[in-house]
Amino acid sequence: MGEQVPPLSVGLVVGGLTPANHLWEEAVKRLGKQIAKRRAGLKTPLNVNVVFHIPGDVLTLDYDGERTGSFSKRDGTLMVQVAIPDEPPKDVDAEVRRRLLAAMDEAERWATKSGIADNLNSLKDFACSL
Repeated sequence: MGEQVPPLSVGLVVGGLTPANHLWEEAVKRLGKQIAKRRAGLKTPLNVNVVFHIPGDVLTLDYDGERTGSFSKRDGTLMVQVAIPDEPPKDVDAEVRRRLLAAMDEAERWATKSGIADNLNSLKDFACSL
């Protein structure tokens, strides 16, 4: 039997090892664990996978903010990519949560434009509760 696709998940791509990247990476991992622990029973018309892109000496980013990535019609999952700045703020965890909420807004714009859903309120409410 196949594994059920999670309604919300996070991932990360790290573009090199630096002290700043380590702070971002750890914050994203903490957020991912929180989401995985609390998402049981969450219902949404669109599954969203938020991938944080952390720049470094190996990978630089050619975009700012949030953007939609690929959509899997088979499992109803949209990837939203989030560009992380080089330098972390004082409260890295709060910034990662803020960027997660911005990714939810981007996913909602895409879902509305694509006719998949009028809103993603359940996802956005869940993300706000983290």
